[in-house]
Amino acid sequence: MAALTWGWPDYVPWAVKPNHLPRGTWERVLRNMGLGLTIEQSVYRIEMHGVEVLERRAGNHVERTYRTPVGEVSEVVRINLPSEAGERGGSWKVKGLIDRPEDYDVLLYIIDHMVVKPDYEDFHVIDEELGVDGVVLTNVGYSPFMKLLVEYMGFRKLVVELNRRPGKVEEVLQALHRKTLEACRIVADSPARLVLVGDNIDENLVNPRFFEKYCLPYYREYTRILHSKGKVVGSHMDGRLRNLAELIAESGFDFIHGFTPPPTGNLSIRDARRLWDRDIAIWVNIPETLFYEEPEVIERSVRSFLRESAPGDGFMLGITETVPPRRRRIGYETVMRTVLKHGRLPVKL
Repeated sequence: MAALTWGWPDYVPWAVKPNHLPRGTWERVLRNMGLGLTIEQSVYRIEMHGVEVLERRAGNHVERTYRTPVGEVSEVVRINLPSEAGERGGSWKVKGLIDRPEDYDVLLYIIDHMVVKPDYEDFHVIDEELGVDGVVLTNVGYSPFMKLLVEYMGFRKLVVELNRRPGKVEEVLQALHRKTLEACRIVADSPARLVLVGDNIDENLVNPRFFEKYCLPYYREYTRILHSKGKVVGSHMDGRLRNLAELIAESGFDFIHGFTPPPTGNLSIRDARRLWDRDIAIWVNIPETLFYEEPEVIERSVRSFLRESAPGDGFMLGITETVPPRRRRIGYETVMRTVLKHGRLPVKL
């Protein structure tokens, strides 16, 4: 937590999600060396009233149909995908809910009949059990635009619909916004202090024009609500951000989660520091591609990340992508040794 609130930890923190760290002796060794855990736990649940959900399985696909009094819509999910030793989920949505103009009314009915309810107990338990071994955070969920893009339409369909039926798209965005505001208020009253708002941002999917129109106003409203209850608020932005960096500075976020440096991303840690100053902390995603390299290349890259972060406050290291299982051990050990050798604050490289 200190790293994301501009405190002064002994070392630049290095932490991973539980599914990136299989249980056993090797895990114990790394955690005893200082590797932390980041656990995401929801503090609300969503119930759907007046909606019947039907599933039909055919081979490696599941068709899920949502039946309502105003019609029905369906989505298709590909299942049984390789999980890479638990690194990733085993399913992927291949068809969203919006196919026809009449689908909008059904989707609006579904959204309007969602009931958001607080659910704090599991967070309390996990937070107490984890203690000082890491941080437990929660997530408001995707912002409305990204929910449409990721869950309901897909990129191509959303762009087409913004041109063909902008009024309908806007109507759905506002319905989603109302539900997100409900979730924000529940999260604001929750025991969680660290909060994410989505959002898987990449400038090639969400260009500056889209970001300014469909993301910024929503981010500002959500962060105002969450800040009013003392939350530290960030967003998962793991893509290319160079052309969005100045707009991100206006978002109200306290940190960017999943920040991916070059060559996978296109905004350096140094440039992000210069643009965001002490307004936005950086939670780096060590790129997946780096783990395919030899240890000396991994060490050189991590040293570069630390050097660009100097003096090291407002900065931490993590992983938000898939780590190749056969490269996990050597990669983690190399990162851990590099942090212990060069990551003590103030960083001097």
